[in-house]
Amino acid sequence: MRVWWLIVSVCFAILLYGESESGLFLKGEEIFSKRCASCHQAYIPQLLLNSNYEHNNTNLNLTAPTLTELSFALKDQVGDRKGDVESQLMEIEAFLQEYISHPDSNRSILPADVRKHFNQMPPMKLSEDEAEALAVYMRAFSEKMMVEHGVKRYSYAEALQKAKEEGKIIMIEGYIPFCRWCMRMDREVMVEPEVKAALERDFVLVKMNLLTQKLPLGLQRLGTPSFYFIKSNGKEVIDAIEGFGNKREFLDLLKQISADAK
Repeated sequence: MRVWWLIVSVCFAILLYGESESGLFLKGEEIFSKRCASCHQAYIPQLLLNSNYEHNNTNLNLTAPTLTELSFALKDQVGDRKGDVESQLMEIEAFLQEYISHPDSNRSILPADVRKHFNQMPPMKLSEDEAEALAVYMRAFSEKMMVEHGVKRYSYAEALQKAKEEGKIIMIEGYIPFCRWCMRMDREVMVEPEVKAALERDFVLVKMNLLTQKLPLGLQRLGTPSFYFIKSNGKEVIDAIEGFGNKREFLDLLKQISADAK
């Protein structure tokens, strides 16, 4: 199992950051495992976390925020989230080195209704090299979580073939990298078991960065997140919807789209 996990991590790091950063990703994973994982669990579904915090941390009795929460917060709160990845990584590196060496809850990147459940972390020494590796690993972890716990995404060409073979609807998930509601959709809805089951049963998913990729069939870009539904023949658009929806709202939408497709 450990070998398989290592292979997934290496492939993900190379895909996301390139070969030059894959070593930093693995080094960051090792540092986190040795120095942080005793307090910070890696992943817990967001809806379970929400319920836990509503019940004053009595459901899960966490000793510290999860790595997933920290990863999303770093991407969203540190540096220019609309800038390039390398620039933000440098700012995350500087933040981690300063914060871990001199923890201060007043400078926490987590919401007040989350951090109030935890004691202030003890200070730890962190070198520049360690901070650089942790920045790469922790920033990437949220995306890796979505890949591992969400439904498989395909290229549009792959989706066309699979949809025709299996009689499924193509769903294009339109996003932009710095869209907070897109991150929330992936974090709270797309990883939920009921949603995954509905998507895997009737749909083939494509995820498109609307800043860099062109929608097919002359579809016009909507706000993000947005969802574009195409019949299995790849020629007819069923509907196009924009905006965040909670789990129940999204399940209702998928049910309606499936009915419309018939």
